[in-house]
Amino acid sequence: MAAPGALHLEELPGRATGEMVLPLREDAYVLDLIQQVIDLVRSRGSVMIAKQGERVIPDDLFAETRLEPGAKPLTVFRAELTGCDKKGWEDLFAGFTTLKAITFSSSVELLLRLSRQLDDMEVVFGSERILSKEHVALAQASQTVEAYGFADALIDHKALIESLSGLLSRAGKQLLERVAEGSLRFRLLRGRPSHEKLYLLSGPCGSRVLTGSANLGRAAFEGWQHEILVMFDGEPAWRLFDGYYQRDWKDSVPVEPDALIATGADNVPTARDAPLELEEVPIVRALSAGIALVDPPPRPAPAGFAAGALRQAAALGAELKDLALPKDKSGRTVVNAGAVLRVIRTHRSRPIAEATEDGIPRAEIDFATGLVRFDGRPWLSVEDRVGPEAIGRNARILADYLGSFGTFFGNAAGAVEVYWAFLVWLYAAPAAPYLRQAAIPVGIDPWVYPVYAVLFGRSSGGKTVFAKIAARSMFGFEKMIRSGQFTANRALGLRERLGSIPLLIDDVTRDKFTSHVPDLVRTDQEMSATYAPIVLTTNRDVSSIPPDLTKRMVACHIDAAIPENRSVTERVARLALREIGTDLYRAYLQRLIPEIRAMRAEIDAEAAQFPDLFACSSEILRGLLGEALGDLPDWARTLGFADYFGIRHRRFRDQLADMLGNTDERVIVNRRGGEITIGFGGDTIQAAQFARMVPDFVLKGRFADLVKLDLKALEQEMGFDVPSARGWWRHVIRR
Repeated sequence: MAAPGALHLEELPGRATGEMVLPLREDAYVLDLIQQVIDLVRSRGSVMIAKQGERVIPDDLFAETRLEPGAKPLTVFRAELTGCDKKGWEDLFAGFTTLKAITFSSSVELLLRLSRQLDDMEVVFGSERILSKEHVALAQASQTVEAYGFADALIDHKALIESLSGLLSRAGKQLLERVAEGSLRFRLLRGRPSHEKLYLLSGPCGSRVLTGSANLGRAAFEGWQHEILVMFDGEPAWRLFDGYYQRDWKDSVPVEPDALIATGADNVPTARDAPLELEEVPIVRALSAGIALVDPPPRPAPAGFAAGALRQAAALGAELKDLALPKDKSGRTVVNAGAVLRVIRTHRSRPIAEATEDGIPRAEIDFATGLVRFDGRPWLSVEDRVGPEAIGRNARILADYLGSFGTFFGNAAGAVEVYWAFLVWLYAAPAAPYLRQAAIPVGIDPWVYPVYAVLFGRSSGGKTVFAKIAARSMFGFEKMIRSGQFTANRALGLRERLGSIPLLIDDVTRDKFTSHVPDLVRTDQEMSATYAPIVLTTNRDVSSIPPDLTKRMVACHIDAAIPENRSVTERVARLALREIGTDLYRAYLQRLIPEIRAMRAEIDAEAAQFPDLFACSSEILRGLLGEALGDLPDWARTLGFADYFGIRHRRFRDQLADMLGNTDERVIVNRRGGEITIGFGGDTIQAAQFARMVPDFVLKGRFADLVKLDLKALEQEMGFDVPSARGWWRHVIRR
């Protein structure tokens, strides 16, 4: 049984009724689209039609829905018909020099023609939900209304600007020069959508208002489709309609010229062809200028077929709709510059679900040209100027954050030292594949330029947060996969797609570590010049890293934990996560890239010694920190490959010294045989665990609960001074 007031199929008058509004363009696609909607109606036999002044929010496109009164009255102009005649579009605009327009869409051809006779043009575009044509028809047929908020405007502005830039690219030099000089301007509504078509003309011949159904395009003004145009001449009408124009103008944001055009050769403007970054979207720029937007409280979203169709927007729209925007006490969304930039950074840093997903960013460092590209666009060159104030701000944030680990319990000084070494490695790690590519053919072990690191140790040692902050200081965000989704093949696929952007794998369990990390890091023969460094953080179950892996990784053991009263350390960490920028790393890359070119040439020339990437990285970073901070912190010491050798085996050294100091009766030094034997009092499990962390060149073997160490290796390679007398362990000295 059809609902009261419903229109039955047999009552449909041809292609549309006066109430059921559909986009009636004179093309076969839309006619076919209308037929699809009619076929959908036929499947149920009825569809609800909203009368003028009323709206419907159905749970289902074909549900029986009660009509509700309109929330606001409509503005109605009382007019008297004084005439109707035929005019060409040139006659409508002749004699005028200035145009202010509100339109839903535009065509470059009409803009070109208007630009030849108008000296000044300003076009305000009404935002449009980014829907497919099928969804537009369904939305209009059902009269479904949904709240339009900040995320919608962000989606629309990005898509509309990129489309507008594409239009201008077809226009050539004329329109681009007008945009550059400011006599052709565009604006976008920042709030609810507007379907108005309003054109205000002024000039030597007076004032004119054009309104009706026509958008600012050739199809409308050259008579390709049916349109209604109403014309008012004279100052009173112009002033009245200018009030409506100003109302929308105040609720719009400008499209800056650099969002549409770029400077080509000889400073000739060209259409911008690069996608628009979220920070460059007009509504975000307006927030950065001090405007705060307030989203209306959300209304209950309709469920069912129509709502499902409306939610199937573009992939970007689906992602951005999940932006976690801040709320005030009344539940409204309040957006300002700082909040939206944090939200955008969080969006970019979301964990990767699959290696095949869209939108995975990529950075590439071209060491030959000194150019860094991000998603194919220039991001940095060695000639760019990086402001010293911004470098200093980032340097202070990092220094304060690293210094905060001094309040940790346990080996706090050791944790700061290890985190500094990790930072020095991570900053240089994108260059390691480029050097490994040259090292492998000349017989240099590729792991002298490691591309993997593991942070392990106490569970409250700040490993995950430090890895995030370090990665954010490089390219502005971190990319991560969760432990449950980690496999060696997935990580290898992702590192190729990310390029120079580090990949973080957080909280790797012992089973995952045992199953996948060996296959991941034992890939020593890759010849690609660009792939992502990979950072693993582990939980407390991973107590030791096998020696055959530590020689291929930067293994950082953290033997410190955050205090119970964590207010100070957490505040510093939150500030670093929120405020850290990329300027320090940009300046670092500008100094590193020429050094990498020299290292690559040295390797290709088959130098006797391999160039020390760690030493180069630490000196560059120390130089930048010294310039920014004045005095270098004590922990910012010079590092080289030999220091990483010590860091790699630090846990073994510390445990060996502690063990010998407490169990002297179980230690036998046999200098004639060149070995030290340690007994574990019958505990074979403890003996096996200790043997796993002993470096290969030190371990002579294990039998039951006895572990034998090579005395010569301890003295010559690891720097121990081992006296023959009992109690030598009390005098262990590092050379």
